[in-house]
Amino acid sequence: MPNTSLRESEWTPRKELLPFLLGKQKVKKSEIGKLDLFEKGLAVEIKKGDTIQAAVTKMVRMALAAEFGPSLVKSRGADRMVSTIVAGILSDRDLRRQALVIVDRFAK
Repeated sequence: MPNTSLRESEWTPRKELLPFLLGKQKVKKSEIGKLDLFEKGLAVEIKKGDTIQAAVTKMVRMALAAEFGPSLVKSRGADRMVSTIVAGILSDRDLRRQALVIVDRFAK
């Protein structure tokens, strides 16, 4: 029997990335290094010829590597986790829009 006390509509994200990228919100000093690594990785990895799925996959991998280290992305089972996160981003209108803005900003 599903737990009816937890509903998907009640969940709200604690932090959005888009305000940070657009300079509308300040970043904590402890997070600056992670954001630099994330941005530098995206600038190298994302190409204009990538499909949306491929670009978002690269973005998710880079975010996980920046936050938790590259060993997480290379670990067994990481592909399944990444594909689940990508599917979640692409199925949500607001997250998809934010992801496309980020991809557009870094695609070369």
